[in-house]
Amino acid sequence: MRNVQRMDQEQGLRAMDLLPEEAAKLQSFDITGKVMEQINRKSGRAGNRRTEATGTRMRMRKGFAVPAMALACVLGLSVTGYAASQYLEFRDSKGAVVMNTAPVPEASEAFQNYTDLWFNYFEQAKDLLRPGEYGAYYVKDDIINQYDQENPVKFAYQEAKFTDISGLQTEIKRTGAPVLTIPAALPDGFHYDYGFVGPDKDYSGYLKNAEYRALAEELIQQAETDSAGKRVFIRKVEWTHALSTVSKYTNGDDSITISAVRQSPDTTLTTVVQNEQDTGEKLNINGSEVFYIRSGEGSEAASKKTNHLGWQDEANNLFYQIIDNPGSSLTQEDLVEIAASFLAAQ
Repeated sequence: MRNVQRMDQEQGLRAMDLLPEEAAKLQSFDITGKVMEQINRKSGRAGNRRTEATGTRMRMRKGFAVPAMALACVLGLSVTGYAASQYLEFRDSKGAVVMNTAPVPEASEAFQNYTDLWFNYFEQAKDLLRPGEYGAYYVKDDIINQYDQENPVKFAYQEAKFTDISGLQTEIKRTGAPVLTIPAALPDGFHYDYGFVGPDKDYSGYLKNAEYRALAEELIQQAETDSAGKRVFIRKVEWTHALSTVSKYTNGDDSITISAVRQSPDTTLTTVVQNEQDTGEKLNINGSEVFYIRSGEGSEAASKKTNHLGWQDEANNLFYQIIDNPGSSLTQEDLVEIAASFLAAQ
């Protein structure tokens, strides 16, 4: 069986009357759009709720770790199973498909309502954390817990944003995060705005994991004995290593978000999803194959879409992505030049 890389948020699935595989794909996409709206809001633009998504490190699990998903919302996420002929395939030297593109599955209204509820609690948990803090939290809500019985404790991370590039580089060195430097080629007028790293704190097996189980027991007991009507119960969790780095560059209302995510060495397939009206294109930059997904005209205004370019660095188990903001004036050539400066340094 292939180890397929996906960044799905699989919380229990029966409430939506969907097959587990399909429900996981749908929710992962909707969460991503919400956090991309936050990233773009600083630039004065609202993002598309169903923003394009691309693959990063995490593999399919029974349950999901919110901090990684929150970061993935900036970086994108991945699902599998739709390598249709009109989409792209990237092969390794042995001919095996290691990355492909696929259409975004549609979410039901009921599933979207659940996503909205989850995101509301996730934001409440983040508000209880200081920059750089990572927390395990439990929600006292029957809908949330009945829907995700195998993963009662979620996780949240409050990004510590470094507005000085030297501060970001120091944090990268401290946490072992993927290295991101200021690209040699930036469009005129763009400057470094901020950057942050994302924690690599995994509880494999969830309730089968003793550390995770202890967190769940502690937080659930707090919820059961609470008489103040609290909904979110949180405990800070120490972390030392990072799996990802994000940096943002701005020029007025326009922005460029660049990310690098460390992938698991045993990941064999990463799938990038796109809206049906978008156009995927395979490019060759300095001998490396990359994907470029251009926002297309559709039911939603093109001004609410983003374009993005990405590639895998298989030698170092890294996944890179460059994203513009909704309504950006940047061209494909602009993103290609940025990517070329990174690829030349690899």
